[in-house]
Amino acid sequence: MKRLKLSILSTLLLAGVANAELISNVPLDVSRFEIMDISALASQASSGNHHAQFFLAKRLQKGEGVAKDPAKAVHWYTQAAEKDIAPAQLNLGLMYLRGEGVKASMSEGRKWLERAAHLGDNRASYALAMIDEKQQRYVDAYKWYDLSSRDGMLDNGIRDKAQAKIGQLALNLSSSDIEKAKTSANDWFTIK
Repeated sequence: MKRLKLSILSTLLLAGVANAELISNVPLDVSRFEIMDISALASQASSGNHHAQFFLAKRLQKGEGVAKDPAKAVHWYTQAAEKDIAPAQLNLGLMYLRGEGVKASMSEGRKWLERAAHLGDNRASYALAMIDEKQQRYVDAYKWYDLSSRDGMLDNGIRDKAQAKIGQLALNLSSSDIEKAKTSANDWFTIK
């Protein structure tokens, strides 16, 4: 299990989904949080500003302008993630998968990745696809890659990677498996 987890994590890191950025649905003035003094940022986060919570978590996770503190990063990502900030959900899910600042938990990691995917963050659905592919759950992997490749998703680079993976997986799946995966992908947004 530990070997599988390490393999999944290295794949996620290589795929470029290890640290989500807030790149959509963000007011223009939110970027000020990236350069804001850490005490002012913490004050804004403590006041409930979910954008400040995300950027504080990101800075604590990476140690940018503040001592690196993964446990505090988890706390602030959780605050923002509970307010449906998809990049916070993605980063929180990845931190659970890696056991960074929190006890490693595949189920908790998947939960947060699925929530981010439901909000249209294809970096999260791509991460879920890679996990399922590594676990040889190819129909589920196909579903997540399919969701990652759809128009209107957050990251065009991830969409292109997902389209390539769909073609590779299709070679090893029956037509009924592919149909099942596509149906599951189509139902994903209507079921949740």
